[in-house]
This record gives sequence, structure tokens and C-alpha cells, in this order.
Amino acid sequence: MRKTKSFKIKGYDKQYEVKEMTVREIIDLIQDKALDGDLTLDGFKEYFSDQLPKFTNIKDLDEIIDMAPSELTEIWENFSEANSVFFAVARKAGLEQILGKLKAAIIADFLSWLVPLSKSGTKSA
Repeated sequence: MRKTKSFKIKGYDKQYEVKEMTVREIIDLIQDKALDGDLTLDGFKEYFSDQLPKFTNIKDLDEIIDMAPSELTEIWENFSEANSVFFAVARKAGLEQILGKLKAAIIADFLSWLVPLSKSGTKSA
């Protein structure tokens, strides 16, 4: 049975939950062409809105859009802990570079998606 980890983030009432990935989900995520870097802003939003519920109890990006990076880090750290066996095996198998690139690509794409949204949310004087 897959592991789950529940936690709270200071300042939020919600009890967050992350799930251990299944082998099928890992393979699908690694093989997913959406992470090749040709994703548009709308495509990125749609992709992560589809992925978040698979591994968390977060329904879509709108739920976390106003979080600070440190709060997002709490989600990532708990996700990493729930998937510690996978990450340990991946490191031993020499997949650490691939995982590092995958994490860097996800973070870079996520941040590039956030910047235009934060600018569109500001009001001009």
C-alpha cells in the first residue's frame, strides 16, 4: 500500500497530504513529453493542475498560487519524504542527475509560469 504523509503549513487551515508515487506514475512522469521544455504557459498550468491531485490532496494550482516559495518547499520536502525509497533507489541507480534535471525543470517552469500571473494580478496606478 502506498505511503501518505499529512502535514500542516503555518498560516493555512488545510491539512495537506502527499502520496507515495506508484511505479506506473514514476514511469509516466519520466516519459511525459510535457516536460521536454516546449510547454506553453497555459499548457504548463494544465499539466500541473492534472499532476498535483495524483500526488497530493491539492486540487489545482489555484490552491497554491499565493503561497511563498518557502511554503512550496514544505510541500516538496514532505513529498520527498513520502517517496524516500524511490529517491534512494534512484540515487543508487545513478538516476540522481536525471532527477535533479527533472526537479530543476519543474521549478524553472513553475517560476516562469508564476511571473506573468503575478504581473497580471497587479493593478496599474
